[in-house]
Amino acid sequence: APSHLWFSADSRWIYVTLQESNEIAAIDVEKQEVAWKLPTGKQPAGLILTADDRYLFVGVMGEDYVLVVDPRTRQVVTKIVTGRGAHNFRGLGDRRHMLVSNRVDNTVSVVDTETLKVVDQIPVPGGPDCLEITADGRELWVTSRWAKRVSVVDLSTRKVVRQINVGRSPHGIFFADRAPLL
Repeated sequence: APSHLWFSADSRWIYVTLQESNEIAAIDVEKQEVAWKLPTGKQPAGLILTADDRYLFVGVMGEDYVLVVDPRTRQVVTKIVTGRGAHNFRGLGDRRHMLVSNRVDNTVSVVDTETLKVVDQIPVPGGPDCLEITADGRELWVTSRWAKRVSVVDLSTRKVVRQINVGRSPHGIFFADRAPLL
């Protein structure tokens, strides 16, 4: 059951989470084949490469951590404990900090991609899932999967300032005009 995917910066590789087998796979785009797989922990979900393509972050939703993998060596570097239900990612736009939604703990963690440490936690109710940042970098919009809403977070105060009813089980969110992805 492939779930989420991410391309390397040069589009040579596609990384995919496989939720039923608890693995990630690396697909060689040129050869159109799976090059390797790696165990992750229970129910891997979102994944993203750091801005320098050095590390692959994998949200392990059935656990409480982000698995950090060096895709070149295919080795696990560390596990960053972020919160139960680590699900998906969005770069803060500064090429250094990564946001991680923790569905079960109702938080969004801010991870420093250089130190590989959590540097902040933002409470977001209703099962935070997918994330997007406005072009001006002031607001974080988060789908609140179980609350049938999108939560809007003021990034300067790190507080939810409003919620928008959107209907059952909102998942992805995308702005055409948005802050830099990483």
